[in-house]
Amino acid sequence: MNAFGHRDYTLLGRVRVQLDDAGLTIANPGGFVEGINIHNLLTAEPYGRNPCLMDALKRTGLAERTGRGIDRIFEGALNYGRPLPDYSRSNRRGVSVLLPRSVPDKAFVELLAEERERSGKSMSLDGLLILDKLKSERRCGFDVLSGSLDMSDQRLRTVLGQLTEAGLVESAGVGARRTYMLGAKVYRRSGRAMDYVRQSDIDRVRYPELIIKLMHEQKSVSKNDVMELLHLEGNQAYYQLRKLVLEGRAKKVGSGRNVRYAAVR
Repeated sequence: MNAFGHRDYTLLGRVRVQLDDAGLTIANPGGFVEGINIHNLLTAEPYGRNPCLMDALKRTGLAERTGRGIDRIFEGALNYGRPLPDYSRSNRRGVSVLLPRSVPDKAFVELLAEERERSGKSMSLDGLLILDKLKSERRCGFDVLSGSLDMSDQRLRTVLGQLTEAGLVESAGVGARRTYMLGAKVYRRSGRAMDYVRQSDIDRVRYPELIIKLMHEQKSVSKNDVMELLHLEGNQAYYQLRKLVLEGRAKKVGSGRNVRYAAVR
């Protein structure tokens, strides 16, 4: 309906629907309407190229005139555990979307259904996009999420807070060093408890080795070096350094604000 209702009727051509090994492709003549591109599909103010036609489609029950067509395409893909729609082949001559062929993520679909039953409402598209990003990237900082998702920083913080409260997302670190990953119950629902442990704990196991390696590279390190290296807050960095000193693997060099730590040969 989007392809039929929003195509450019001043151009020759037809709406094309193609099903092949790659998936389902729907394409129409004419590029995106002015002000819309593949980077702001979900946030640009919607308006139609053919308002009379869209009004007729709405009156016959075949479409909405609220500008939520693209949203529903994305929501449909994510709610059924499938990859995001791919608009990358679109250009000034036409809009093309590929719905990739894939096996649905049944565990993810069931998790969303349980969350919908618990909260009494469907998850927002922004929430679905964040979960999908973390599912593919494993762990992301705020800057990475902000740069790859089409939403304001304020909205991103709000939705991350909601997902964290629901136990769907967990965070580690503080401030600019904070990172996010899927919550334990998401991994547990998917039968991937080992992946969760690996994501949440393996870095902590490697902390001493990483600090010692940096000591060898720089001759010595400060608490700030460790904070930057491991994305830790001050007390956590000091704890790691103090533990290495108590174990005899590192020694203090200097004192006060200038104290540094070096590996024991």
